Amino acid sequence: MFSYIKKIYKFFINEIQTIVFWIIYSYPDSKFGKFIRKKFWSKRLKKHGLNLDIHMNSAFGHPELIEIGDNFMLSVNAHITAFSSKGIFIGNNVGIGRGSYLHASQHIFDSIDIPIRDQGVRSKDISYRDNYYSIIIEDDVLVGSNVVILSGTKIGKGSIISPGSVLSGIYPPYSILVGNPARVSKNRKQIWIVKNSK
Repeated sequence: MFSYIKKIYKFFINEIQTIVFWIIYSYPDSKFGKFIRKKFWSKRLKKHGLNLDIHMNSAFGHPELIEIGDNFMLSVNAHITAFSSKGIFIGNNVGIGRGSYLHASQHIFDSIDIPIRDQGVRSKDISYRDNYYSIIIEDDVLVGSNVVILSGTKIGKGSIISPGSVLSGIYPPYSILVGNPARVSKNRKQIWIVKNSK
């Protein structure tokens, strides 16, 4: 009898937690909405800096594996998940546009005899600052809308990612990245040097 009551209690606690999460997740982008999201995710992220700005319908999967610097903005409908990975590192002054998706692991599909869903997942590992991560975004990076960033991606400082791009790989600092798969279209530092040498 006691175990039955315990199961019912656990069920209702889970339901209440789900409802609370849904309210926080979908609350409009008012001052209060941003405040409750900041408080909610601040307690769950592995590490974070000052000025978290998290918009409605955006979320983190496995936030205990995610490190974020100062002045971070996650726009509407954007999702970041570190499931089954070494984690995600995001530097200072990074903005992630609406509808963008960062996924630090990927399905294994090596065997054709086993259903893909039963083969598990894996992640790529990148050495950075005496640690390993599966996705790294350095300081001062702007990620456009509907960008997909996959496991094994490192985005160098000062880069800009055009909307709709898909990233997988190592990209140098100050890159302007475009396309699927993303490629370096221009280098911001070279543009700045040319512009200021005239």
